[in-house]
Amino acid sequence: MKVLPRIVERKLGRERALGQYHAHGGGLIEIDPRLPSRARLRVAVHEALHHAAAYLDEDAVDAAARAIENVLWKDGWRRNV
Repeated sequence: MKVLPRIVERKLGRERALGQYHAHGGGLIEIDPRLPSRARLRVAVHEALHHAAAYLDEDAVDAAARAIENVLWKDGWRRNV
């Protein structure tokens, strides 16, 4: 089993990204803190898929992330901060 990546919040406007995954050093997921709850869920799932299934291309990761996001959102998953 892979080591879980660390998740940090960082404004990613300069990178023009909502989230990023860096595989080095056990993995790091960066998520823009300005995202609304549902978008953050989708981005977190998307970047986690890059970690868990590095063999998937971007289109497959995006499709899977959107499907998982819809299931989790329908089930009532929300961020409590």
